[in-house]
Amino acid sequence: MQTQPELEPLLDFSPYRLLTEPDAVHLRIRAEPPVRLVREESGFTYWLISRYAEARQALRDPGLSNDPRRLGHAVDTANAYSPMANNDPPHHTRLRGLVSHGFTRRRINALTPRAESVTGELLDAVAPTGRSDIIADLAFPLPVLVICELLGVPTRDRETFRTWAARTLSTAAGPRTREERSRRLRAYFTRLVAVRRAAVRPDLAPDEQPDLLSALIVAQERDSSLDDEELIGLAVLLLVAGHETTTNLIGNGLLTLLLHPDQLRLLREDSALLPSAVEELLRYEGSAGQSSLRVAVDDVVIGGTVIPRGSVVNIGLSLANRDPEAFRDSDALDVRRDPNPHLAFGHGIHYCLGAPLARMLATTALGALLDRFDALQLAVPPDELRWRQISILCGLTALPVSFAPVRPETSGT
Repeated sequence: MQTQPELEPLLDFSPYRLLTEPDAVHLRIRAEPPVRLVREESGFTYWLISRYAEARQALRDPGLSNDPRRLGHAVDTANAYSPMANNDPPHHTRLRGLVSHGFTRRRINALTPRAESVTGELLDAVAPTGRSDIIADLAFPLPVLVICELLGVPTRDRETFRTWAARTLSTAAGPRTREERSRRLRAYFTRLVAVRRAAVRPDLAPDEQPDLLSALIVAQERDSSLDDEELIGLAVLLLVAGHETTTNLIGNGLLTLLLHPDQLRLLREDSALLPSAVEELLRYEGSAGQSSLRVAVDDVVIGGTVIPRGSVVNIGLSLANRDPEAFRDSDALDVRRDPNPHLAFGHGIHYCLGAPLARMLATTALGALLDRFDALQLAVPPDELRWRQISILCGLTALPVSFAPVRPETSGT
C-alpha cells in the first residue's frame, strides 16, 4: 500500500467535457492511476477515483463521510447541505428509512398512468407543428408535474412550481438569488405540510397515504425523530434534485440516441428494449459525472492506495461507468447490454432513493416519443447545442428536433 505523490495539472473531466468530448477524456483517464491526487488551478486538492472497482469500494466505505460540513471552505456548505442526501449514519439511516415509505413500488406504479397522461398532453401540444424543443416541451415540465403529483402539491399551484423550478435551477441566477428562491420553496412547503397534517388519516400506514408528504407526516407522527425542518428539506430536495436529474436524463438520453441511429432503430423495432436502453443511457451519457464530494474521516485504503485522514475524495461515476475492465466494449452504446451494473445512481447506503421514479419517467418519455413521432432528428447541427452545468450535473439548455406527422395512434389522453 502506498500514498501517491501529488499529480498536476488536473485533467478537465467536468460533466460538460464528458458529454462533449468523451473519447478524449476517457483515453486520458485510462493512462492515469485509478486513485490519484490532483490539484485544481484554484489550489483545491482532492483524490480522484476513476475506475469501477475502486469507485464501488469508495461508495460503500464508511471511512468516507458524505457530510459537506466537513469540507470547510471547499464548497458552499449552506447551499450544499440537505438532511438526507448529505449525511452519514446513523442520522442518514433514520431519515432514509422514513422517506422510503414514499418510494415504494406500489406508489411508483400508481404514478405511471399519470406520467403517461402528462406526457401525452405535452406531446399533443407540439405534434401538429413537426418541431419541438424537447427540453422546454417535455423533459423539463414532465418531471416537475409528476413530482408535484407525488408530493401532493395542489393542481392550482403546479404551474407556479414550473416557474419556481426553472428559476431555482437557472445558471443566470447568482448563489444569493438561488438561496432566496430555495427559501421561498421551503416557505411554501411549510404551509403545505400544515394543510396536509390537518387532513391526514393517521389510521392508514405511510405507504397507504395518497401522497409523499402525507406519508412523511404519518411517519413523523409515529417516529418523533423526524422534525419539520427535515421533512420540509426532504420535499425541497426531491423537487429540485429529482427534477434536474430526470430532465437531463431525458434530454441527454434522447440526444445520445439521435447521435446513434443504429441504436435508435433497434428501439423502434423492439420497444421491449426500452428498460435496458434507459440503463445503458444512464451508464453511457454521463450527465452526473461524479458523486458528491466525500471526506476521509480516517486513513482509508482504496485500490491499494492510502488516502490520508482529512482528504477530500471525488468519485468519478461516469469515468467508472466506462471502465473497460467492468464493461465489454465500454465506449460503445449498446441498448441491449445485459448485465449493466452501472453506478449512475451511486452504490451502497447513498444509492439514489429516487432511481425508480427517474427510470419510470425516462422510459415513459422516450417510449412516447418513439411511438408517436416518425423521422425524429436533430433540427440543428450538434455543435450548435448549448449546455448548462449546475454543481455536478450537466444538461442541454435546449434540444430542437423535427419529426414527421404524428402516427395514426392517439396518445390516449
